[in-house]
Amino acid sequence: MPLPARRSLSTLALALIPRAVALNLALGAVVGALKLPVYLDSVGTILVAVLAGPWAGVVTGIVSNSVLGLLVSPALFAFIPVAIVIGWLAGVAGRLGAFRTLAGSLAAGLVIGIAAALVSAAIVIALMGGLTASGTGILTIAIRATFGTSVDSAAKIAAVLTDALDKPLSCALVFLVLERLPRRLGARFRSAAA
Repeated sequence: MPLPARRSLSTLALALIPRAVALNLALGAVVGALKLPVYLDSVGTILVAVLAGPWAGVVTGIVSNSVLGLLVSPALFAFIPVAIVIGWLAGVAGRLGAFRTLAGSLAAGLVIGIAAALVSAAIVIALMGGLTASGTGILTIAIRATFGTSVDSAAKIAAVLTDALDKPLSCALVFLVLERLPRRLGARFRSAAA
């Protein structure tokens, strides 16, 4: 199915975006407080992207990271490109039908995770010297200590490992939500995004 050329968002998408941002912030806060080596802060972005298309996913990701940048740390503004990649790729995967099955959702999550990791690692290395105060930062230190790699290499490995776990898990959660979404509501979003 070709991607829509228009960039305007439907009223349904605009109504869903604030709720998805709140979901991203809530899940991200819980995971951050527990210092887990995953994020789960893109579940809302992925959900909106699948329901309403890539542009809606991009907007959701930008708004989520902007709110985090204002409320938590200005350093999080730097990760807006990661949110854009996640929102766009999830929307494309949704349009291609990847979220019709759990296996497809997991595969989409793996692709999204690798792409997000590449962008994220570049940002972490360039702006933070390869270390963050998250669970990924702890994993970076452990990889460096265990294998004697450089901080940059350890940061790249940690990013791939965490995102390769986080994004398939996030996509699986979205699949479960979609499975329980009333067909009528799901159809309204699909027709609004087409």
